[in-house]
Amino acid sequence: MKTLTIIIPVFNEEATILRVVKRVEEVPIDKEIIIVDDGSTDKTPEILEGLRDDSDIHVIRHTKNMGRGAGIKTALAKASGYITVFQDADLELNPSHYPELVQPILDKETEVVFGSRFLGKGFIQGMGFHAYLANVFFTELIDFMYRARLTDVLTMFQITKTEIFRQIDIESDRWGSTIEITSKLLKKGYDIVELPVVYIPRRKDTGKKISPKDFFSCLTAVIKYKFFYKF
Repeated sequence: MKTLTIIIPVFNEEATILRVVKRVEEVPIDKEIIIVDDGSTDKTPEILEGLRDDSDIHVIRHTKNMGRGAGIKTALAKASGYITVFQDADLELNPSHYPELVQPILDKETEVVFGSRFLGKGFIQGMGFHAYLANVFFTELIDFMYRARLTDVLTMFQITKTEIFRQIDIESDRWGSTIEITSKLLKKGYDIVELPVVYIPRRKDTGKKISPKDFFSCLTAVIKYKFFYKF
């Protein structure tokens, strides 16, 4: 069993995907990489074909775009690492943080770690105003609903044992999956430890894909997993 499974959902990231994979490979930790191409229409599929000969990289392709959550679900079914981390393919979050993020779990100090962009340097710089407000809104809402003290519930760096991700049975296909994961972990009583990470945000003109429908996906997840979901 590998120590770490890195799941990378990808949609039209021909400009960055190889750089992301290179940075992930450089991290000194025993790992496997699972890349899910979520119906890309640019050159991403061709680029990923060139990675199939690497035994530690597994490439899976969706025939149509289904969303970030769908990519995570597909990859989790194949994951064999003790711990799983999600990695965006856009270089906003640096893979060099992996060792410090997984260590508290390996040391049995906690079972869940979030990499918080609010605690890290450079969070506000360059982030769009509406994206910033959405992050603050959902973090405050989740904290209020679950009496938590989190600073970043929409971080991509949500890290726990692979078996725990499977136990919470992720349902959401799109960005609501981030809220779903946070809500279910809190509902099951897991203590989430946050550690600071450096965040370098992209803008729309450099490939950022977040849209208003992602806001409503997250809002739907807040309501569903607080009021209409029981384990």
